[in-house]
Amino acid sequence: MTFGRVSRFTLVVCAVAGLSAVGLAPADGVQTARFGLAAAGARSKIVHPADQLPLRDSVVVTNRGAAPLALDLGVVGVTRKSAGGYDLGAAGTGLAAHIRLDRTSVRLPAHGHQVVALTIDGTDNPDATSYAAVTAIEATAPSSGVAVSERLAVLVEVDRAGAAGDRGAKHAARTVAVIVATLLLLAIIALTIVARFRRRR
Repeated sequence: MTFGRVSRFTLVVCAVAGLSAVGLAPADGVQTARFGLAAAGARSKIVHPADQLPLRDSVVVTNRGAAPLALDLGVVGVTRKSAGGYDLGAAGTGLAAHIRLDRTSVRLPAHGHQVVALTIDGTDNPDATSYAAVTAIEATAPSSGVAVSERLAVLVEVDRAGAAGDRGAKHAARTVAVIVATLLLLAIIALTIVARFRRRR
């Protein structure tokens, strides 16, 4: 959990899905008592290889309350720290500059939800993994006092070009190894049966 200043009198409490150093999130996203945010498809984060861009994906926002709720959506840059964990950055920085939301505000009925599509059209460096985060915060009227808002975020990760191929090659190699081992086992069993049959004769 991190704290960030968004105005002179407003503190934002941030919970992030997919960022283990920021907050532990369930597989279906992050949520507060009032609203939730998740990657579509019950994923903990949005992950795609750079060599498959551009592409479309989506997030799901949910109103968990019994009254209508308005939310503001955005995309911010994310930096992975060398010691582990992630830092949320500013809007439009890094990978966030290449992600567009179909809408940046939603109004949900009581207990309602809405799918918001997004487009990832590229990355600054296809040879390195890049990160961003889709964020959601409750839209509230300005307050003259101190207000505490809760901002939720879902990690977006674009793997370096070829990463999917690397994983596919490793999977294929493991599959071939399993097939070869199975064939060898069957050959040994067959030879054993033949040897026993010959001894009996």
